[in-house]
Amino acid sequence: MTQFPSAIIHLEDADALATLKLNHAYILLCFSADWCAPCRAMEGTLINTAFELEGKAAVVKAEPKLCQTLAAELGIRTVPAYVAINCDVISKPVYGIQTITNLLDMIEAY
Repeated sequence: MTQFPSAIIHLEDADALATLKLNHAYILLCFSADWCAPCRAMEGTLINTAFELEGKAAVVKAEPKLCQTLAAELGIRTVPAYVAINCDVISKPVYGIQTITNLLDMIEAY
C-alpha cells in the first residue's frame, strides 16, 4: 500500500502553536482523536484540505489529551473540532464531519 505524504502538521503541545503562528498567517486547527470514528472518517478530507491550502494556510492536527489547556482555552467540547486562526483572530469551533468546502471557507472567511 502506497502512503502519500501528508501536509498536516501534528501539534505536540500548545507551545508549538505559538511557533506555528510566527510562520503561518492562517492556520486551520483540527482537534482529533484516534479512538473517534468521525475523526477517522475525516482523515482523508483533512489531508485533501491540507493540499488545497498548501502555501495559503497550515493545517494542524492536535490530540485533545496532549493539548488540554489549548482545547480548554478555545472552548473545545468534543472531537472532531475545527478552529481557524488568522494571526490572533480565532474563529468559533465547528464540530463534526465537515466537507472540504466548509473547511476551506473557514480559512477564506478570514
